[in-house]
Amino acid sequence: MQQQNLWDLITYNTVTRDVKLALCREVQASGLSREQALDKVNALAKAYGVRLTQGNGPELSMETWEKWLNPTDETRVPSIKALSVICSALGSMEPLRPIVKMAGGQLIDPTEARLLAWAKAYKKAKSARQEMKELENSL
Repeated sequence: MQQQNLWDLITYNTVTRDVKLALCREVQASGLSREQALDKVNALAKAYGVRLTQGNGPELSMETWEKWLNPTDETRVPSIKALSVICSALGSMEPLRPIVKMAGGQLIDPTEARLLAWAKAYKKAKSARQEMKELENSL
């Protein structure tokens, strides 16, 4: 068993920080202001009937949005429902990457997904050809 490097250890707090950092980067990369991004998130949540917070307000407030985007505030984190709406509104799954990585997985884009499907089909066909060759040799 190999000892893990202290800097490679993933904890809930580092995942929370990394998700929030990814949210900040994606808001910046979107070309929208924080206000515009929030409006887009609220509009999408309203369109699909998703409640973003536990509070009484019908929409996500700018105050809560700013807290969600603050990587040093580890106590205020978007819910899974809110995170999925945010990712959809921003057109990026990057904020989910730290969560998936902690669980031992990885995100892949549509091109990588097609390549993976091709590789699986290729491997299956190669295995079938090998089986056919073995059967032919036994005849």
